[in-house]
Amino acid sequence: MQALCLKGSIVEILKYRMEWLLLLTAISFAAISVVCDVQSPEITTWFARSGSIVVLFAVIVEFRLSSYIYEDVLKAAQVSAKKKGLKVSDNPLVQANIDARKTVKPEAPRSRKLLSICAHILVITGTVIWGYGDKWVS
Repeated sequence: MQALCLKGSIVEILKYRMEWLLLLTAISFAAISVVCDVQSPEITTWFARSGSIVVLFAVIVEFRLSSYIYEDVLKAAQVSAKKKGLKVSDNPLVQANIDARKTVKPEAPRSRKLLSICAHILVITGTVIWGYGDKWVS
């Protein structure tokens, strides 16, 4: 059972591999720029400038994740439609109330929620680096 759950998690992570790659590239870019600034003390602007790249990549990931919302809504609508197959009352108001309670809320997978949180953190971190990175390195 755990192997099946682990396999499902890996499939979910692989589904978002481009987004993870973008976030890792942003982090790598910031790390490399810190090394460049430490190696050459007379020029300490690379780290601050890398903040803009971190923010850009994190925003691109957020934009890409927003396109998956339609997928979630479609799945929830399909599940809701299957649940609404039962007719309980001839009164349309009563039936509408019962159908509304059977509506499934769209839910993002846990792996996408984690990815979104990481992207949010990188947007904030990149903004701080962008604004104050030159003060930290110098």
